[in-house]
Amino acid sequence: MPNDTNEYIYFPLMTVSEAARHMGVGKEIIYQLIEFGEIRAVRERGVVRIEKRSLEEFRNSGKLT
Repeated sequence: MPNDTNEYIYFPLMTVSEAARHMGVGKEIIYQLIEFGEIRAVRERGVVRIEKRSLEEFRNSGKLT
């Protein structure tokens, strides 16, 4: 799930549900953002974890209005 330009995932990580609550959107939107490469995520023990740093960067970009 990490993009090719940067292989590192930075902590803290959030679950999809936590990320959705944090952004005020549904979980499907979070999955779409991961799929489109807008936010970074990693699968850990079968659970998708979202990089909070990339979530904040996306929020600050103003793309989600």
